[in-house]
Amino acid sequence: MVLTNYIIAILILLGAFILFLSARYTTKIFRILPDNKLKTNWKKLRLLMILFLVGYLGVALAVILGNTNLLTYLSGGIFFMGSLFVFIVVGTGLDSFKKLNELHQNLDDTELKNKELEQFAYITSHDLKAPLRGISSLTTFAKEDLKAGNTASLLNHLILMEGRIERLEDLINGILLYSKIGKIKAEQLDLHALVEDEFKNYKNQKHIHFKIIGRLPIIKGDKTQISQVIANLISNAIKYNDKEFCQVTIASIERSDYYEISFEDNGPGIAPQYHEKIFDVFQTLTEDQTMESTGLGLSIVKKIIEKHEGGIHLHSDGELGSKFVLSYPKRLSR
Repeated sequence: MVLTNYIIAILILLGAFILFLSARYTTKIFRILPDNKLKTNWKKLRLLMILFLVGYLGVALAVILGNTNLLTYLSGGIFFMGSLFVFIVVGTGLDSFKKLNELHQNLDDTELKNKELEQFAYITSHDLKAPLRGISSLTTFAKEDLKAGNTASLLNHLILMEGRIERLEDLINGILLYSKIGKIKAEQLDLHALVEDEFKNYKNQKHIHFKIIGRLPIIKGDKTQISQVIANLISNAIKYNDKEFCQVTIASIERSDYYEISFEDNGPGIAPQYHEKIFDVFQTLTEDQTMESTGLGLSIVKKIIEKHEGGIHLHSDGELGSKFVLSYPKRLSR
């Protein structure tokens, strides 16, 4: 046997030793993998490593013996296993990246939810204290009126107290609704029919006029949540309208991969500096800007639309009405 054959045989045996070490290291990988599919793929890779190891030993033996026929057969088998090995490695790597991406996304979502919860708890406690302090003060005034026999003032304070209690109830109901916005039970929804159903709640109010331009699309989403979005947007358009004749217009434009659904009114409008603020939890504009409310209606709308992988933005110059535009996906990924 010539010297070059020995060198080749030694290199092949070194390769076999490296494969042996690689096969051993895979057992450590099994212990840290969270996914059974990934474990199965790695087991396949380890089996191929062992087959490679046997093939390398066979090739080394063929080189030492100078058996060219055996060397030819073994080389063909090793080339085939090599391509199979690469295929499984790529597939396993892709699955691993997907899993890591999911874990990273879950961590990001958890961090975001924790921050949102912390902010929500802080603002909620602040906003609930305001009507409670008002009720406490009015109770003190009512006691003083009762002792003094001032029934006219007592009645006025009781009426004010009733209003504070109603506001507190609205806040609590809004908080409960906001906190319940969770998983989506997606189904096919006729948006046109849902909007017309909401119109029926105002059929006896003659000063309100509704208009739908064209045919609203069939979408996929959670019926309860999408109905809430429609109800809140229409309610806002009517509640804060300062005109004798209230006009609400709803339209839809189809884009390549989403629908652009608009809710437009002829109300006082909202100044540009408030276009982002109004979507924050418990954020309200001052009373002289005709937007005094619990501050939950639009934040609920935004949260629901974002849960449905869409977005919402406002067009208004603060004088000639408001136009809320939803960007709603044609297909949900969930």
